[in-house]
Amino acid sequence: MDEKIVEQSMQLILYAGAGRSMVVEAVQNLLEDDDVVKAREAIAVAGKEIGKAHEIQTELMAAECDGKSVEKSILLIHAQDHFMSALTVRDMGLLMTKMYEKLKK
Repeated sequence: MDEKIVEQSMQLILYAGAGRSMVVEAVQNLLEDDDVVKAREAIAVAGKEIGKAHEIQTELMAAECDGKSVEKSILLIHAQDHFMSALTVRDMGLLMTKMYEKLKK
């Protein structure tokens, strides 16, 4: 297995997982402390972690588009799953924050 792909896959999992966890924590904290601004700020920080994962994904896609062989493995597929779920959780966290704020008014 290509060592670079293994490293990139693990980094994708790390950044996406950290970002996803940060969003969940932000929403949980919102329910406890009622601070919408703090929740949005925490989700923005989480988005930066997820953005690091996106950079890795973009690098892999660009390499393949440039004709370089990118080894597909279960690990890389798993990493992509983590990334996509992190994006979904981030988007839902933002929607939940908006909904929370609207319902509080």
